[in-house]
Amino acid sequence: MSVEVVADAGAAVGAGTSRRADAVWEHAPERLRAAVDAARRLRDERGIHFAPVRHHSPACAVAVRSAIEELRPAAVLIEGPEEFTRLVPDLLHEETRPPVAVLSLGGRTGEDEPEGAGFYPLASFSPEWVALRAGHAVGAELAFVDRPFGERSAAERALDGAAPGGSGGAQPDPFARTLMSERYLAHSEAVAALARRLGCRDHDEVWDQLFEARASAELADWRTVFDDVFAWSALARLDYEEGVLAGDGSLDREARMAARVGETADRLTGGGAGGGAGPVLVVTGAFHTLALVEALSGAPEGAPVRDRQPEGGFGPAVQGEAWLVRYDHERLDGLRGYGAGMPSPGYYERLHTAHLRELGSAQDPVPDGPVGARALVTEVLVDIARGAAERGHAVSLPQVSSAAESAVRLAELRERAFPCRTDLLDAVRSCYVQDDGGVGGPGEPERPLGLAIAEVFGGRSLGDVPPGSASPPLVRDVRERVRAVRLVVDDSVPRTTRLDARRTASHRSKRQVLALLDFIGAGFGRLVSGPDHVSGRGLGLITEEWQYSWTPLVEARLVEMVHLGATLDAVAVARLHEAEARLASTGAGSASVAAAARLVAQTLVIGMGVHLPRIVALLRSTLDTDRDLDSVVSGARQLLGLWQARVELGAEEQASELLDLVSQALATAAYLVSDLGKVRAEDEDAAISTLVGLRALLRDAAAAGGAAAVDAAGSPGTDRGEDGVGSAARTAVGRELARLRDEDGTAPAVAGALLALGFTDGAVVDDVLIKRVRGALAAGADPGTAVRFLGGVMRAAPDLILHTPEMFDAVDDALRALDGDAFLAVLPDLRRAFTWLRPTETHRLAKRVAERTGARVEQVDVRVALSEDDLAQGLAVDHELTAVLRRDGLAHWAATEAQAESVAEFVAETAAGAGAVPTRGEA
Repeated sequence: MSVEVVADAGAAVGAGTSRRADAVWEHAPERLRAAVDAARRLRDERGIHFAPVRHHSPACAVAVRSAIEELRPAAVLIEGPEEFTRLVPDLLHEETRPPVAVLSLGGRTGEDEPEGAGFYPLASFSPEWVALRAGHAVGAELAFVDRPFGERSAAERALDGAAPGGSGGAQPDPFARTLMSERYLAHSEAVAALARRLGCRDHDEVWDQLFEARASAELADWRTVFDDVFAWSALARLDYEEGVLAGDGSLDREARMAARVGETADRLTGGGAGGGAGPVLVVTGAFHTLALVEALSGAPEGAPVRDRQPEGGFGPAVQGEAWLVRYDHERLDGLRGYGAGMPSPGYYERLHTAHLRELGSAQDPVPDGPVGARALVTEVLVDIARGAAERGHAVSLPQVSSAAESAVRLAELRERAFPCRTDLLDAVRSCYVQDDGGVGGPGEPERPLGLAIAEVFGGRSLGDVPPGSASPPLVRDVRERVRAVRLVVDDSVPRTTRLDARRTASHRSKRQVLALLDFIGAGFGRLVSGPDHVSGRGLGLITEEWQYSWTPLVEARLVEMVHLGATLDAVAVARLHEAEARLASTGAGSASVAAAARLVAQTLVIGMGVHLPRIVALLRSTLDTDRDLDSVVSGARQLLGLWQARVELGAEEQASELLDLVSQALATAAYLVSDLGKVRAEDEDAAISTLVGLRALLRDAAAAGGAAAVDAAGSPGTDRGEDGVGSAARTAVGRELARLRDEDGTAPAVAGALLALGFTDGAVVDDVLIKRVRGALAAGADPGTAVRFLGGVMRAAPDLILHTPEMFDAVDDALRALDGDAFLAVLPDLRRAFTWLRPTETHRLAKRVAERTGARVEQVDVRVALSEDDLAQGLAVDHELTAVLRRDGLAHWAATEAQAESVAEFVAETAAGAGAVPTRGEA
């Protein structure tokens, strides 16, 4: 079918007074005209009425309500997995308030986790929601008739909400996985041609132009509305080949729906419209209507659908896993990623309510407000102005008046009965935006006016579900736990809470619930700042800050965990068991003490101390097998930190156990210290970091003695007292460190670090320090080994060179003794070694070097910026000058004067942080 034919047909749909189906089909191909005749026969002969809709369309919702009130059908059949039928009583419950969603879970993986999930959202203006409520009011049988979610393949579930032609992978936002996907309509060439013909920007504006712009009375003429929607969607469906529709499961779904519709019609009407209980109304996405009509009427084009129906039928409706969860406007918004959403659900909710006020609705009383779509304009513009003013962007009354007039004129220009969504947005942009504020955009910070528009057009509603079987016990338990600690779950607005868990018991309870939900992966809140006892960061901070928000995704994730337990504590215990199993499965000799200590920390943070004995036993066995000193030291430091925070964590009962573990870790460390002396050059930095951590552990363990003695009251088997925790083990560690420091075969950087730490702790006297440094840096020593030794000293105690004059002299003498090539060879490592100095310390060192060499400070403490070309030229000049000096018998000048400047040039380069390395001559 040509684009021109499509455009003509679409133009006929939107031609004002000529919106009749007959006018459309004059431009349509024979197949679609035949489908119209088939639909009429199904209606007249079998009592089957089709209500093709766009999901979440107020126009379709009004038409569905009018159709049900007039037809009073015996059954209303709705597109949606047939296992949803058991949830109809909960959907009709008086406490169910949209937006809500039915959440379907796929099968389970080998780890017993759901393979996928799909959302079936319902807003107050969704035709499916209206069909349920209006159908119930007239006593109709209500059922969902689509293919069960569990029967869809993983590839089909991944396509839910994805655009055709895309990668087919899962969407980043789980809420794009909707069971109401309209991707084919959104990407149809027919709809695109229609948009060009009508001067619309996208398929959403086309829809507004053709349907949402109709007056309330026109929408109540449901036959015309459904005929036109059928025309719009049928034209789009012809863009897609059978193979595409088979691949994404559309034909299989339509086979199930057609079969269920036929079964219900035969059962209720007795095979004819004249008898039986009454007609059957079929409410489905408009894209499927053509296929259902052709399949049920026996048309040849319906064979691909009929061929997928088993000979004996599909049997009883499937009973699958599905739950009712709260939903919100943000996840329902097509502009924010939802795969089947009308854009701006907040606006369309207002529009639907305005229609109901004008038409009157005894079934669903609506609050006072604008009557009819025309009156909605002023309310929307005033609310945007109010919202912008509350955020600091003043909008005057003349601006509101101008925007209203602009919206009306734009609607007239575009041949619309009243201003629609795009007319209002265009009017706001032209009349409300000023130099000092706007709507924002990609890459721009959100502005007051933009936030106000998002609030009015996007909406902020969060639905509610009854406390019955539709909501699993886990969701109810979590909501009660969260409310009990005074966290807000009545909307989905992100919030921040600041806690002082060290000093306030109520804050500890609140933090525990937040941590529990974070641990199980509910996505409710996250720690933004403050002490994190699991990661070991920020432990010196007092207050902590959490951001949290109760979104539909929280409920969805909780529903996916119902197989783990019915309460939050039960799920947390299951997650703990999973973590223990992962840790134990690493095998003997490869389990990590650090990982086990993190699990201990996690257990205490979430208030599950009663389960600690199992994890402690695992940690003790890991301490016997872990050969990684860094892991042992890190784990011990974390355990000691947990003991120090025992009151905050409510771990007073576990305090003695924690210190016993620290003592055992220190004993293990004593056996592993010797391994540090054998590390390779590339591993020396990591070894020194371990040494620094071990030193901090020894210091903190020693300081913990007094308080520990009071806590433990001399409990048997405890190696602690006034002289600290694990005193015997600490003595053993110190002995091993001293032996390693004095061994000739110890890795140079490790030896340097041990020497510096020993001096800092008083175990090495001044004379020994200087003697060892001079020996390591003496003339004749390998320059690379010497610099590694110096790097270890600087890494462990960088300020020694500033506060120990003899140390400064030893380094200075060693650098002077290096020849030019050796100096350049070790210069990168020297620069790295001196980076451990803070900027202020580097400046002080530069001053001392200037005093030593007779240079001015400003000549030394300066940034030297050299390119690679500068460096190459400088090296060439330096070599030429050296050659000239040697030729003239002045080689000793290069060996003395240049050496005298070696420290100055080196420190200047280090202090400046230059990107290139200058030659000694350039310094």
